[in-house]
Amino acid sequence: MSLHMRIEGVGQPLKDDGRHVLGMPHLCPSGLSENWLWKELGHRHWGLIAKAFGRAEAGFGPAGEPPVYAAFRRISLQGGDLGGVRENDVLDVRSMVTYLSKTRVISRHVAACRDRLVADVEMTSVFVRRQAEGVNRSIARIRIEDRGHAMPASAALLGQPSITEHIFSGAVAAPDERELGTLVVEPCPHLDFNGAGLLYFSSFVAAVDRAEWRFLGKRSCNYATGVRRALFHANVEMGDRLLVRMLASNDEASCCHRALLSTEDGNLLAEVVTRRAMLK
Repeated sequence: MSLHMRIEGVGQPLKDDGRHVLGMPHLCPSGLSENWLWKELGHRHWGLIAKAFGRAEAGFGPAGEPPVYAAFRRISLQGGDLGGVRENDVLDVRSMVTYLSKTRVISRHVAACRDRLVADVEMTSVFVRRQAEGVNRSIARIRIEDRGHAMPASAALLGQPSITEHIFSGAVAAPDERELGTLVVEPCPHLDFNGAGLLYFSSFVAAVDRAEWRFLGKRSCNYATGVRRALFHANVEMGDRLLVRMLASNDEASCCHRALLSTEDGNLLAEVVTRRAMLK
């Protein structure tokens, strides 16, 4: 199926098409760097929101009030063939808003190389602001009125599901899962936090990859991401440590696991599901 055919049914929303000649910043030893891809798509997602609301700033809202940000609630990568690209390949990325409301935005991003799908990604963000200045744990959801006027989000709107709903299993290990262990990760402000002072969504995924490397070792280098899904619940302060609890599938032929990220006091931050395929 061609890239054009794959997105043909999405309609005519706000779009952003781009092309990257892949070099060292875009790659890792197993192919396309997933960490780079998330950051690039996160930037595209925000650019589309800014275009929709006629804003260029990183945060927006009424003058004199704390800025409003778009915080990711869910991300989903499927159909992944990140191991199928190499240096000097040309990666085409088509991004579009598929849902836009006063409380959340859903974007879809299709990345392809030589008309072969590399990643099909959906990202859902919600509008948030800090209730206490400089306190990340005070982040709360709001709704945007009149292209930038912020109002508290109503409870009825908080539970709206993604159009690609994935059921997360919670803290109890499933019968086909085994406990790998828990890794303590201390995020670095220079690497893991964004310009708004929040732990960036890609840093949660990176923490899971660090845990995979810790518990699976060099075996993890034989795989590339095919599916990645994450549900984000909360953020942390600079100096907080993350606990990454890993539960692995008993399927030895693949690299499949689920991670629960929490603070040291037990506050659940994110749930991440990963399915990797053997490199070809």
